[in-house]
Amino acid sequence: MLDQRGRLKQYASGFILLQRLADAVVILASAFAAAWFRFGSLELSQAEALGVVIALLLANFAFVELGLYGSWRTGSIAREIGRLWLGWAATFLILAGLLFALKLGAYYSRLWVANWFGLAAAILALSRVALRFGLRWARRKGYNVRTVCLVGDGEAAQRLWDNVGARGSLGFKVVSWFGVHEAPQVEGLETIGRLADFEPYAERSQVDEVWVAVPLREEAHLRWVFRVLHHSTPNIRYVPDLYDYELLNHAVSEIGGVTMLDLSVSPMEGLNRLLKRSEDLLLGILFLVPVLPLMLVIAIAVKLSSEGPVLFRQRRVGWSGREFTIYKFRSMRLHAPEGDGQLQQATREDPRITPIGRFLRRSSLDELPQLINVLQGRMSLVGPRPHAVEHHRLYLDQVPSYAVRHKVKPGITGYAQINGYRGETDTCEKMQRRVEYDLAYIQRWSLWLDLKILALTLFKGLANKNAY
Repeated sequence: MLDQRGRLKQYASGFILLQRLADAVVILASAFAAAWFRFGSLELSQAEALGVVIALLLANFAFVELGLYGSWRTGSIAREIGRLWLGWAATFLILAGLLFALKLGAYYSRLWVANWFGLAAAILALSRVALRFGLRWARRKGYNVRTVCLVGDGEAAQRLWDNVGARGSLGFKVVSWFGVHEAPQVEGLETIGRLADFEPYAERSQVDEVWVAVPLREEAHLRWVFRVLHHSTPNIRYVPDLYDYELLNHAVSEIGGVTMLDLSVSPMEGLNRLLKRSEDLLLGILFLVPVLPLMLVIAIAVKLSSEGPVLFRQRRVGWSGREFTIYKFRSMRLHAPEGDGQLQQATREDPRITPIGRFLRRSSLDELPQLINVLQGRMSLVGPRPHAVEHHRLYLDQVPSYAVRHKVKPGITGYAQINGYRGETDTCEKMQRRVEYDLAYIQRWSLWLDLKILALTLFKGLANKNAY
C-alpha cells in the first residue's frame, strides 16, 4: 500500500510535463480541426502556422503564470477552468495585437481563428475535467493518497480536519490526530491521543506528512513538537492560528532568500496588478465609447435643470489611502455646507436633489463620469466604493479592518453593491456589513469574480431601492 501511495507522487513532475504536452497537442490539433471545418483541408498556410507556434509559446507562459501546472489537490475545477480560459483568452488577445501591429491580419481567416479559439477552449476544459475525475478514481483505489498526522487543536486544527481531512477527494488522508492537552473527539482515525503520546508515535510512524496546528500561544508545546520532529523524514507543514485575526491573503513569500509568512498583503501585485489594469483599460474603453452620446445628453440636461457645473467633484480616499478627485454628474442644487462643516449624505426625499438628479441617482447614470477615473488609473471598474475623506476619518476607528479595503483600487461597482449595500450608510452596522463584503472581495479576487460582479450590476446594482 505504501508503494501505491507514493508511486504517483514520485512522478508528479512527469505528470506536469505530460499536462503541458497535452495542452500543446490540444491547441495544435484544434488549429488543424478548425482548418478542416473552414477549408476542408488539414493544411495551414505559413502565416497560420507561425500564429500557431506563437500561440503555443504564449499559452505555455500564460498557463504557468496562472498556476495551472501546480498541485491538483487544491482548488475547485471551476476555478481551474476559469484560469485556463483566462490564459487562453490572454493568448489570443496578445496574438491579435501582434498581428495588428505587424499588419498580418489580412493573411488570416477570421472564421478559422474563431473556430480554433472555441475548439481549443472547449477541449482544454474537457481535458482538465477528465484529469480531475481520473485522479479521484485513482485516489479511491488507494493511489496518489498521502497519509497525514495532525498535531494540535483550536480553530486551525479543526478547519484542517473539516476542509481537508474529512474530504478524501483532495488526496490527503488523516490517519492520526494528537491534541495539545486532550485527545480530539473524532471517529474513524487509526490513532488519537494527546501531545504526550506523540513522540513514541513519531518514532515509529511512516506517515507522508505531519501538519502542526499548535496555537501560537502554546509556544512551549510548539517548540517541543518541532524538537520531536527534528529528525523526521515526512513533509512537515505548520499551520499558524491566524483565523482570529482579520488579515488578508495568508501566504508564504521569499524575499532575499528569507522566507516570510504573509499576514496581510494586497492581491494586486505582479501579474495580478497587470491583469487588473488591462481589464480596466480594455473594458473601460469598451464601456465609455458607446455611452459618450448619452453622457452628452445628460450633461446638457444637468446644465439646463439648475445652476452650477455639470460635474460634481469630491475628494475621496482610494488605493493605499491616497486621496483623489472623483467625478459624477451633479445631481443636487448648489447649497452651502452644514453649519458644523460636516459632510451630509444624501437621504431619501432629500430636498437638495434636482428632478433630473433623482432620476440619474436612481438609475446610477450619475456614476458614468467615473469611467474617466478608471482610465486615469485612480479607480477600477470593480472594487470597494470610495468614501469621502470625512467619512473615511469617521469610520477608520469605528469599523474593524476598515483601512484594509484600501489595499486595492476603489471601484465604480463592487461586491457590497450587488449584495444590496449601497447608498446611505446612516448606521455603523451598515458600514460594517459593507466593509465585510469589501474584504471578502479582496480575499477572493479574480478576473472572473470581476466579470461576475459587472454582469450582476446590470441586473441588481444599477437600479436599487437604496439609490436615492
